[in-house]
Amino acid sequence: MKKRLFFWGLIFFLGCFLFGQWAKVAHALTTEEERKMGQRILLEMERKVDFVRDLLLQDFVDRVGRSLVAQVPSTPFEYRFFIIQSTDANAYAIPGGYVFVTTGLLVLADNEQEVAGVLSHEIAHVQRRHVAQMIERSKTINLASLAAMLAGLFAGGGRGGEAIAMTSMAAAESLMLKYTREMETEADQVSLPYLIKAGYDPKGLIVFLTKMNRMSLTSASKVPQYLLTHPITENRIALLENLLLAGYPTSGPYRDSSDYRKIQAKAFVAEREPHVAVSHFESLVATQPEALEAYYGLGLAYGKMGRWDRSLEAFQKGCDLSPRDPDLLTALGQTYILLGKLDQAVDQIERARSLELETGRDDDLATLYLLGRAYQEKGDATKALPLLLKVQQRVPDFIEVNHNLGSLYGRRGEIGVSHFYFARYFRLKGEYNNALLHFKKALEGLRTGSPEREEAEREIKRLTPGAKRG
Repeated sequence: MKKRLFFWGLIFFLGCFLFGQWAKVAHALTTEEERKMGQRILLEMERKVDFVRDLLLQDFVDRVGRSLVAQVPSTPFEYRFFIIQSTDANAYAIPGGYVFVTTGLLVLADNEQEVAGVLSHEIAHVQRRHVAQMIERSKTINLASLAAMLAGLFAGGGRGGEAIAMTSMAAAESLMLKYTREMETEADQVSLPYLIKAGYDPKGLIVFLTKMNRMSLTSASKVPQYLLTHPITENRIALLENLLLAGYPTSGPYRDSSDYRKIQAKAFVAEREPHVAVSHFESLVATQPEALEAYYGLGLAYGKMGRWDRSLEAFQKGCDLSPRDPDLLTALGQTYILLGKLDQAVDQIERARSLELETGRDDDLATLYLLGRAYQEKGDATKALPLLLKVQQRVPDFIEVNHNLGSLYGRRGEIGVSHFYFARYFRLKGEYNNALLHFKKALEGLRTGSPEREEAEREIKRLTPGAKRG
């Protein structure tokens, strides 16, 4: 009896010790340290991967992400979502609330439910502080190296290329960037309530994981990038299915985007060479002549190629099929801007905006931006400025709107604000020397205590070579 008590006492003591050591590791980083770490990793990643700064895609991902974050009971982080140009389906989260998805994932997903499932899973990783635990456990991780490794995860089609992908993935394995199966299971369980409360069908996550698992079984020559960091097992999928049956009964209707096929089309064009995208959508038009997304994608692909005449023709055919489709009208208006036909551009985009308001749709960022840009091209700053400012406030990281605002404020004689937006433009492009120059010039004209001046001062500290970044 005494031996048995001693044995269980020893087990209890060792368990408490090991749990204490784990807890010490897991929570050694404060949330503020995580925020700063995430900021520094993001700055390094901006140098190494190609972010997609498309308003339609960004607005979609932000909308889904925000609806999920709103269901998190409490969070110390301000979540931000980024899209990376890569044909590989992948997603990852880093400390501080930064979540990345690839265009390949948007193309592979069949609907908004699946995308929501992935984003919810990544949010759960952040909330459970899984990446911070891995970083803390591996004392050898250098933040610049970590950013390079993360860039390698998304190297398909980006600046990194296959060499970075191969070497960094090998390093990622040894430096514990791969989630444990326990972490994955925990993230699955934590993510389900977020999905259900946000109005999504949680089966979307199961469908996506099943799809990835099937891909890994049928393509032995190349394991999908997502599975290199997010191990999937049939037991894990079965556990999710059992949880839904036993603990999370759900019923529709579910939140979904009726225009997801256009999201897919835009993501496909963003990640592929123009001639590949043109061939793909021409084939789709031939086989599905009533599919609006086929004409939409074809118009985008020809636009990427610089063939504005063919782009205009494709969008017009789509509009002939569906004259009240705001997305096609906006795309048609954008093509008119590029052709210099500004009156026609304003007519089409204003019509698209009226239809959006008529159907109760929130302001579409692409529509607002293109309308503002059309008015700017026409020289009407009074109408252009409020539209462009609204876009910039909702998507601060959209590169082009910062350039537009820099030009507009410069023409108005507000030089400090003009330099401020040009500085943001160059920073987002990764041209940090030019950004630093403009931020310094902005200080000469920005009002003391203004949000713009405070941001400029922070960015000068962060971008100055050799400065301590925090």
